[in-house]
Amino acid sequence: MSNVRFNTYPTPIQYYGEYNNNKVYIKRDDLTEPVLGGNKVRKLELFLAEAKKQEANYIVTYGAAQSNHCRLTVATANKLGFKTLLILAKSDAVNYNGNFLIYDLYDTEIVWTDTDKVPETIDHTLNKLREKGFQPYFIQGGGHGHLGTHAYKLAYDEIIQQEKKLESAFTHIFHASGTGTTQAGLVVGKLLKRKNTNIIGISVARNEKRGLEVIEESILSYLSQYEKKYLYNENVLCFIDNYVGEGYADIYPEITNTIKTVVKQSSILLDPVYTGKAFYGMLQYISENQIKGQSVLFIHTGGIPLLFNYAKTFQEE
Repeated sequence: MSNVRFNTYPTPIQYYGEYNNNKVYIKRDDLTEPVLGGNKVRKLELFLAEAKKQEANYIVTYGAAQSNHCRLTVATANKLGFKTLLILAKSDAVNYNGNFLIYDLYDTEIVWTDTDKVPETIDHTLNKLREKGFQPYFIQGGGHGHLGTHAYKLAYDEIIQQEKKLESAFTHIFHASGTGTTQAGLVVGKLLKRKNTNIIGISVARNEKRGLEVIEESILSYLSQYEKKYLYNENVLCFIDNYVGEGYADIYPEITNTIKTVVKQSSILLDPVYTGKAFYGMLQYISENQIKGQSVLFIHTGGIPLLFNYAKTFQEE
């Protein structure tokens, strides 16, 4: 267990309402802190605990210009006294808003890179820091790796405990699936607990083939530590790419309409890149697969700054 804690768990589960004769709940991992929180906090608690153990003094990570992971890395690392450097993918559409605004509030050191030069940029940056006498600790984009997987294995354990208080077992758990670590952790939790929960990742960017490969790799790698790879069966994976649209950050009208509907019904904000797309995808999946009479959980993985970054998209409707 991490000795770095930013939050008091469990994050709350709130009843959203009925949809297609199913009871829908939302787990508020967007209520983690600091700086508007999200699912990456659970992962960063573990990564930063390891960085402290290794006596690192500089945290380096990679992401997109508007990365939720990078925002929370800067905030959590800064709170613990680490120096922080972000390696960001170059973009022609960087707004001084959303997550980028928060980087700037921290006076964050940024190295820009072309997407086809990410590995060498990371190596070069880490070597330069070492030459200057620092001990850098690198965190994979999105919090990918065993620790990231473990964070959501623990979150699944947390959900099981909350079910007891709610006196309701969730038959389906939906969430936005990006790099796949959150989904890998939830599936690992399900397998180790020998549960039958349907874990359904709604892709925000990747196609099904690539998404499944990465998630499966993370699951098998994690389970191999416990010699429990035998628990895995590829049929436990459900990664849906039907609602990606034209790709990452493609915001189509159904997403903005979903965000408006959800906030009016529950006063819960979703973002258009991750949770808005995933919530819309969940509702469509439930309808298309005629799921009825079930108890459904949607994990709100955060990303609220992105809502403000795309304000014009809502204005133009």
